[in-house]
Amino acid sequence: MTDLSTGATLDVVEKSIRKVAFITSLESRFYRERDVLADSVHFKHPACLGVIETPWESLIFTDFVQGRAPRMAAIAVNVARGIAEIETLSSLHLQRASRWQAHKFWTMDFFRPWYLLRSRFNFERFLPSVEKLAKQDDHFIGLAERLRALSLALRRAAGEARNSQRCFSHMDYLRKNLFLSPQGLQLIDWSEVKVGRVGFDGGAYLSAIFRRNDLPGFIEVRDEFLQAYIEALDERFDRQSATLNLNYIFLLNSLWHCLRPETIAEYQQKEKMPSLREKYDYLLTLPLPVK
Repeated sequence: MTDLSTGATLDVVEKSIRKVAFITSLESRFYRERDVLADSVHFKHPACLGVIETPWESLIFTDFVQGRAPRMAAIAVNVARGIAEIETLSSLHLQRASRWQAHKFWTMDFFRPWYLLRSRFNFERFLPSVEKLAKQDDHFIGLAERLRALSLALRRAAGEARNSQRCFSHMDYLRKNLFLSPQGLQLIDWSEVKVGRVGFDGGAYLSAIFRRNDLPGFIEVRDEFLQAYIEALDERFDRQSATLNLNYIFLLNSLWHCLRPETIAEYQQKEKMPSLREKYDYLLTLPLPVK
């Protein structure tokens, strides 16, 4: 792309997002609020050069930034501070919203039914796979019933989270969306962005670590992340609420991943079923609201 004011050639990333029923994508709606993260220190965000809407697609143009993929476990402290910073900046932005913005943010809210109905937030559909597993391995007998009981705890957690402090949540902390550049740690791809709650992104990051590591390795990263996150959390936010919100999203994501037939088959192929059972036991003991 050529900058008409200077004649300079710019390297640009163009992203096209097809619209469904002419509805503007979440990502383009977020990028129209792109200045909210302009003062970020811990995460770097490629500059958005423009957003174009047509009846059929959203076109988003951002700076092209080069870098290398990080080791996810090695950036726990940086990610913790970056998430806390996003929550601080975006929470203030949402509080100052105009009437028109308030309606837009309402449609972006994580707790709208059209988001919660997605399969990744409904782990119960995979429980038959666990019941089948129990017929093959005695170590998994009764596990499906115990996991099914988590549905009530998750509904309680959702009720608590719904009324907690709002912020923008990236929700997709996979390795492909983070890379190290000379400018710092870059966070890209806001396709899963929601108006979430303080703590949600911490749960999203830790669930990405959980799915790729055995339990001892995960716990080491978890402890490092949580210490840095709580220290960086804005004093306006309730720490207990943020931790419960973190556990809520972590549990939603982790149950979905660990109960998928594909995941079970992968652990069987690698002969690591005791490790998978260990993960199930960990998820069953996660602190959630009790009332």
